[in-house]
Amino acid sequence: MDRQITYIDADTEAVIFDLGKVLLGYDWQPYLRSLGYDAQTERILADAVFLNEDWERGDRGGLTAEEWEQLFIENAPAYEKEIRRVYSGLAHTIYPLPYTDRLVRLLKGQGLKLYYLSNYSEHLHRETSHMMGFLQEFDGGIFSYEVQSIKPEEKIYRLLLERYRIRPERAVFFDDRPVNVEAAARLGIRGVVFEPDMAYHMLDI
Repeated sequence: MDRQITYIDADTEAVIFDLGKVLLGYDWQPYLRSLGYDAQTERILADAVFLNEDWERGDRGGLTAEEWEQLFIENAPAYEKEIRRVYSGLAHTIYPLPYTDRLVRLLKGQGLKLYYLSNYSEHLHRETSHMMGFLQEFDGGIFSYEVQSIKPEEKIYRLLLERYRIRPERAVFFDDRPVNVEAAARLGIRGVVFEPDMAYHMLDI
């Protein structure tokens, strides 16, 4: 095993990645600011769309794009026009990261199996899939909306392990949220709370 990859040892067979804030950038705040609303309106829109359980309901799946949008509107009906505008541009909350393609190629070159496990809504997946070309190098994965389960629920981890016959003791999981890493660890998966400098360290940049 290449000495550069310090988070992965010689016993590792599979590397499991979260996507948002790991292999893809995710940040809704610059997008919302770019729409030019005053501070009060911006706060209302943030609460109505991004900072409530309805965002998570989208990740869980089982909703059409229209149904998900309507949930946000119901959080602030007086701002329907503004919420529809925010919703129409949600893809702008996601952006490519400069290290992802190189990191994926490096790990594949080590003979590792690569998987993704991501809380992601069907609508946002459809709108941002053009940024996920690197997933062609992956051996499989699960988006939460596909299985109606979200991290850190045990179900979604078990589904991934069983579907791809991943041995948890031979897997490493990278996620930006400690609670998700802890859930993986309870199933015997070695977890790492991801920070961007880790990718550059692996690439020896």
